[in-house]
Amino acid sequence: MATIDTIEDLIHLLDENPEWVEALRARLLTQELLELPERFSQFAERMDQFVEQMNQFVEAANKRFDAIEVQQVQFSEEMKAVRRDLAILKGGHARTAAIRNAPTIARKIGLRRTKTLSEDDLWDITDSADTSDIHANVLDSFRNADLVMEATDTEGQVCYVATEISFTVHQMDISRATRNSRLLTRFTGRPAFAAVAGEYAHEDVLDVLDSDGVFWHRLKRSDMEVD
Repeated sequence: MATIDTIEDLIHLLDENPEWVEALRARLLTQELLELPERFSQFAERMDQFVEQMNQFVEAANKRFDAIEVQQVQFSEEMKAVRRDLAILKGGHARTAAIRNAPTIARKIGLRRTKTLSEDDLWDITDSADTSDIHANVLDSFRNADLVMEATDTEGQVCYVATEISFTVHQMDISRATRNSRLLTRFTGRPAFAAVAGEYAHEDVLDVLDSDGVFWHRLKRSDMEVD
């Protein structure tokens, strides 16, 4: 019978007798350790199934989130359209009310309105003036001003009032009214005043409206009620 003096002798015998390996493993290892490879294989299989289920869940959740995002975008666009429509509607009511209150606007400035200038009247003014150094867009904006009045002062002198109208007065309204009043003075040689009309004024322009040179006619809610 072969003798075993070294570990190499033992390994050599185990190589020649594979059945001894299993017997030795059973003697040396506990049942739990013997079953570990099979249990690990089962665990790995269950983990693969879990990962697959999680991937399916994430994919389904992403689809739901994508659908929600699309709905949110659509709702946001619809709300923007509603706000635009409301802004146009409120602006239209404000313009109608301010034009109806044109005599009052002039009186508050200390003037008496003699007429409200039409777009044709403004075209006649620009046609008879030197506008070669003025951009076409500026002239178009001037001719489409919200409200331009011809008026007389306390001494009976002819003057003009350039009024911009918005439901809420912003800096752009003040800038346009001021620009148009200056253009009227340039084109006609007559004094011109800048005014804005609206129910509200943005907080950023309140200081400007309180200063001399820009008159604010505050519209009342009743002014804009539909008859």
